[in-house]
Amino acid sequence: MAIAGNYFEEQLIKDLHNEVIAGELLIEPESIEYFSRLAELYPVLGSKIQWSEVPGAIELKEESANLQLSAFSAFFKKMVEIHRLKGRVIYIGDSAINFSLLSSVDVFVKHLDAIFSIPQHHYFIAEDYSWCLVFTMEGDMSFGLPPYLFEALNVTSRNSK
Repeated sequence: MAIAGNYFEEQLIKDLHNEVIAGELLIEPESIEYFSRLAELYPVLGSKIQWSEVPGAIELKEESANLQLSAFSAFFKKMVEIHRLKGRVIYIGDSAINFSLLSSVDVFVKHLDAIFSIPQHHYFIAEDYSWCLVFTMEGDMSFGLPPYLFEALNVTSRNSK
C-alpha cells in the first residue's frame, strides 16, 4: 500500500492489514478536512478542542504514562457502551499518522492497543460528526457532542416533558 510513509503509518497498516483486505476498513490519504470540520463544529483554541466549552462533555485524565494505554481503551469502551455508539467512525491523529481511517466502532475496538501505542493525539469522530472522542499524549480523555447538537437534544427533551 502506497499510503504508508513513516514508521508509525507502516506499523498501523500492518496491524490493520486483514481489515483493509476484507474491506472493513478504508484508508484515506488525508485528514485535514476532518480537522477543519471539527473546528467548525466544536470550540477550539489553536488545534485543540476546548472541552470546557462543550456542554455535557465527559473528561478524565490518566496521569501515569504507564497506565494510559489501558485507561484509554477502557474509556473508549465505556463511552461506546454508555452512549451506544455504533456505525462508521473516522479516526485521525494529529502528527505521526497523516492519513485517516474509516471503519466501524467494533473494528476500532479490536485495534485500540495498536492505535493508542502511536505517540500523538487520537480523534475518533462519528461519520456524521454527532460525537467525538479524543485522547491526548498528556493522558486526557474526552467525549462530547457538538454544542449545537447538545443544545438541540436538550431542547427536544425539555419540550417532550
